[in-house]
Parts: sequence; C-alpha cells; structure tokens
Amino acid sequence: MSNQIKAVFAVGIALVAGIVLGFIGAKTTQPILGGDFAGGVLPSTLVTGSPSGGLTGTGYVYPIGSLSTNDENGLSIGAPDQYHGLTEYITASGTPSAAATLGAFGATTSSATTSLSLPETAGLSIGAICSGSTATTTVFVSGCVLSSTNGATGTATVAYSNITSAALSVPTSTVLRITFDQLPY
Repeated sequence: MSNQIKAVFAVGIALVAGIVLGFIGAKTTQPILGGDFAGGVLPSTLVTGSPSGGLTGTGYVYPIGSLSTNDENGLSIGAPDQYHGLTEYITASGTPSAAATLGAFGATTSSATTSLSLPETAGLSIGAICSGSTATTTVFVSGCVLSSTNGATGTATVAYSNITSAALSVPTSTVLRITFDQLPY
C-alpha cells in the first residue's frame, strides 16, 4: 500500500473514531430529565418520617414546607410527638340559650354566660381556654372555657358582654363564635 493510501485510511479511522467518541460523550454528559416528571423537574421532599421515632416510639410522618397544614375543627397534621406539632385549633359557633338584658359596659350586669356545643374536642381537656367573637358590634365574647367533654364532643361555657354605654337586649339569634387555640408546648 502506498503512503498516500495509508494516510487517507488513517485520517478516515481518526474521523470515524472522533465521531463515535463525540456521540458517546454527548450522550453521557446530558442531564437526567427526571423520568415521568414534566420538564424533567423532580419534586422536592414532601415529608420526613421515622418508623421508630415519636413520643411513644411508634413512628411519625412530618410534612415539609407547603404540605404542612392545619385541619379545620381538628388537629394538626404531622409531628414527631404531641409537643412539636403544628398549631391545633377547634372552632364552634352557636347562639345564647336565652335572651339577656345586659347593663352598660362596666356595670356588674353587663355580662352573661351560655353554653355552646363543640363538634370536636380531641386534644382538649376540661378547663381549656378559648377566645371568640360575635356577629354584632355591640356584644363581644369576653371569655370561654371547656366545661365538659366525652373525648370526642363537648360543651364550652361562653361569657359574653355588652360593649356599649347603654343597657342592651341580646336576643337568642346573636351568633357567638369560639376557637380553642392549642399551641405546641
């Protein structure tokens, strides 16, 4: 074989080898696209957990970031134990069981009490304190406390007061709203 043919043959082999190596290099350096996830964006971690952690050693699942939420009229979602959970809250509303005539704000007759039924009392014990509001600008909830529970439902005693400078008649249609806020201790 002449030297010219050998040179052309060598250049051809080098060219083919360069193309093959370039193709292999391009395929092995491309980013992984994440399989079935659109656009190759992998989801971030949504929960952490432990099969043996928690207060009783029975495990837990704890949400991360925007997955952490509170359930209305229930307990928070996720926590390694009862002392590190999210805020818990239980809400209820109702009306006074009887009409009341309240004296002016500050008078000894300016407040009354009634009982409201609670659809949920999980996590609460008798004596738990709640706060509230009313659907009027003349009456306010001055305080309330859980007075009975069977572990699932219960009753709250609610004190409501006159906020005006004159005597006020409070009908049984006045809506009282209460909330138990249980913070992680």
